[in-house]
Amino acid sequence: MMDGNGPEKRENPYKKQNPYKKQPKEQQPSTEEQTAGKTENFFTRNVKLITFLVCIAVFLTLLGPLSVWRISELIKDHNQAQADDACIPMGAVYAISDKGTPGSWADFAKYTKEEITFDDGFVVWNLEVKDQTYMVQVGGPGKTLAPEYVRFYDMSTGQYIDMLSEDVRAYVEQSQTTQE
Repeated sequence: MMDGNGPEKRENPYKKQNPYKKQPKEQQPSTEEQTAGKTENFFTRNVKLITFLVCIAVFLTLLGPLSVWRISELIKDHNQAQADDACIPMGAVYAISDKGTPGSWADFAKYTKEEITFDDGFVVWNLEVKDQTYMVQVGGPGKTLAPEYVRFYDMSTGQYIDMLSEDVRAYVEQSQTTQE
């Protein structure tokens, strides 16, 4: 049927189409035509961002408490290791007692200690010996003068010796044999 405008192009319904033949591209509507009549808001513009944030929220909800627990355990372990390193080791006790000279506050200053200061200015430092049942007590009339005494205590018996004038090694050996 012709309407007079030109020959009508008909396709033969029985003719096979060549699948490799380049087909004419359909024109894609422009973005203005696609969004015509539609309202755009924050959520439709930022779908990828919102999806990412939801995934992060789910991850933190499920694994966040576990991560916080693990971090707190690591901090506790680190603090415990520092506390163990801050205790005076037995080797340092032996070295200070072997000097044979009057002790000084500086010999004990780098170790963790409990400091007690009395009203008259007398200062006492209590230091734990690392991995042992012993304690070192340093006392004197202030930190500017030499300590009056340096005592080596056996915490299990309550006995002590003067660390600078008596043999600490012999005392430790003797206290270990009496405990066994």
